[in-house]
Parts: sequence; structure tokens; C-alpha cells
Amino acid sequence: MKPTVVRIFYRESDGSLVDSTHDYPLDHFAGQLPVPGDRVLYSGVARGLSRREMRNRRVWDVVGRFFNPMDNEDYVALIVEEREPTQSEAQVIGAD
Repeated sequence: MKPTVVRIFYRESDGSLVDSTHDYPLDHFAGQLPVPGDRVLYSGVARGLSRREMRNRRVWDVVGRFFNPMDNEDYVALIVEEREPTQSEAQVIGAD
């Protein structure tokens, strides 16, 4: 059995889905496939910016999953809405 690959799709405000073209192994999500309602701290931060400042971070709210996208049987499309973190999430994010 091949390892599962997670492809991120962004859900836009009009409901359309945009393929991020970024794939992640399950290890990126602590070995678990996120489910709707989960939140994921996006690990990317632009070069030169502090990871500890909330304005430089992004959160993915998981709103759906789609198995076998584009006939790729080892893939799961994780559908997310991207947003800025809230102040109440600062401690979890590790922000100042």
C-alpha cells in the first residue's frame, strides 16, 4: 500500500475550490488525516519574518475532505479556508 498524500484545496468566499498544488505526507499532520472542524497551523512564514508574530501566520480551517481526487487513489484533497489566527489562538500558535 502506498502512503497517503494530502493535497490542499482552498475554498474561496464564493464556494469555489482552488488547487494549491501543494502536497503533504500524513506526517505533516501528526500522522492523522484532519477532519472538518479541525484547525491546522500553516507552517510557512515568509523569509525574514518572525514566526512569533501572529500577523505572519495563517490558520487553515478544515471544511471538507475529498477522497480519490482526480482519480488519484492514494490522495485525499483537504479542503480548507485560510485565515489569520485569532488572539485567543496566540498561545497555541506560539505567538507573542
